[in-house]
Amino acid sequence: MALDTRNADSAAWLIKVPYALASVWKAACEQSMAGQIDDSSEGPSLLGRIVTEPTAEDGNVSFLELPETMWAEGIPRRFKLLQMPLPPGDAANKMHVISYDVPPSTAPGLDGGASGRRAAPRELSKPRVDGTIQQRMDMVPMVKDEKGEWALDSEYLKLVRSRTEQAAEKVRVVGYYEDSVDNDLANLAQQKRVERDISARRKATVAAAKADNMKRPRLEKDELEDLLFRLFERNTAWAFKALISETRQPHMHLKAVLEGIAAQQKRGPNKDKYELKPEYRSKTKAPGT
Repeated sequence: MALDTRNADSAAWLIKVPYALASVWKAACEQSMAGQIDDSSEGPSLLGRIVTEPTAEDGNVSFLELPETMWAEGIPRRFKLLQMPLPPGDAANKMHVISYDVPPSTAPGLDGGASGRRAAPRELSKPRVDGTIQQRMDMVPMVKDEKGEWALDSEYLKLVRSRTEQAAEKVRVVGYYEDSVDNDLANLAQQKRVERDISARRKATVAAAKADNMKRPRLEKDELEDLLFRLFERNTAWAFKALISETRQPHMHLKAVLEGIAAQQKRGPNKDKYELKPEYRSKTKAPGT
């Protein structure tokens, strides 16, 4: 669907309207769709009129004046339009006013005829660009001071400042709901986590104590050789892991002493196991001999 950009060059203003004034405008627009803001004295001014006046401080300043038909309690009659900076970017990143032409809706479903054919599909809304945002404005209420001149409403500025400060404060509220199923489930889950942690720590402590009890002081070479000879009297072939379990000696120390009296078999039924070297077999006696 093509985008209608014939009015893309039309200048538009983006104005931040106070909530109270927006509510009054909304009610007025619902009563009459002819409401608009005009900067000419001859044009209709149902919603308001923009006037530009020269000032000594800021030069030309624009104001929004509400007509008598729009006066309401708590709403100033005049607002100053303060210019705000546009977002940075080139022409391709400018903000635009987008509108949609909504076609007459078509009821979905069958057409009710005997043929049972479905109705025509609903048409999509047609977008169009009504203008390019040239200025961003903020509306500040104005009141007459003691001299009868228009001045910024100090009470309104104080209210805006207070709202800004309150919005900037980070307030964290922690609520607790008694007799809640969610709370019961959360407490139960937390209790189970604590029990698992305690059990895991207890098991780790027991395992560490058991490991300490199973440790044997490092034996001298002669003592370790005598222990190995006694083991080979029980069995002629030993796996290295089995010897570690029996002797409870450091791996490197055990392997160094073991390779001095035994050899690892490369083939046969005792492959990868250690057997005594021939010169040491006379010192042992195999079972059943």
